Amino acid sequence: MSETGTEQVKEEVLSKAATQQDELIKIAKKQLFFQRLSAICIAIMMLSVVFAVMKILPQIETTLSHVNDVAVKAQDSLAQVDVMTDELVKTTANLNKLVDDNAEELTNAVKSISEIDFEGLNKAITDLQGAVGPVSSFFGRFR
Repeated sequence: MSETGTEQVKEEVLSKAATQQDELIKIAKKQLFFQRLSAICIAIMMLSVVFAVMKILPQIETTLSHVNDVAVKAQDSLAQVDVMTDELVKTTANLNKLVDDNAEELTNAVKSISEIDFEGLNKAITDLQGAVGPVSSFFGRFR
């Protein structure tokens, strides 16, 4: 090969290298653009997250405070229910004792009530009304 042929090859190689460098520079510029774009998007997302946390955090604190208040009230209510249950058990025991202690008297009272002659009592009341009626009308005239 002659010198002109070598120079032409050199020029072609240099031209190809320059073209490749131009393409690499274009690709690098595109990469830089997209990296900047993604960095801006990430920054916007981070700011959105920070804003959301700052907005929601006080509401979460308020909600937790209300939950704690309700939990305390629920514990107090359960304590009161426990006391009421204990008192109910004691009352039931006392009622059972009262019934046991007075079972014989109650039986006798029921037996006495069942032995009452209601027909005779009704007849006596009717007779009393018949006897008292004229006396009542007599004294009613002096009013």
